[in-house]
Amino acid sequence: MFKGLELTPEEEEEIIKRVADKISEYGMNAAAILMLQTFKPMAYIGGQMGRFFISPLLYGLGDKISLGSEKLFMVFENRDNLEKLIRMLEQKAEEEMRKREEARRDKEEPAEKPLRRFRRFLGI
Repeated sequence: MFKGLELTPEEEEEIIKRVADKISEYGMNAAAILMLQTFKPMAYIGGQMGRFFISPLLYGLGDKISLGSEKLFMVFENRDNLEKLIRMLEQKAEEEMRKREEARRDKEEPAEKPLRRFRRFLGI
């Protein structure tokens, strides 16, 4: 298909980061981590099956799409890259949880009771 296609480590990192951002954007971190951990042992076989069954269909959509899918297959056939993606998703999930916790804490700050404001207004 794309004989001689080689990816640099920087390109691999960029692809992994884009995929992690897209998964995080849709809020599917936990589901993606579960699925990736489950199917990690089958990564190479899954990549080969994707190439065999899906790649021929993608040629009809254009070279850009078929080249992009080939790059995805190449990146995620490697278990180390799957592990990088899982770590990125876990970091993003922790960061998102921390932000939610901070927002919740800020929202829960006790407001001054109206009675106290009224007493202060009267000078009592």
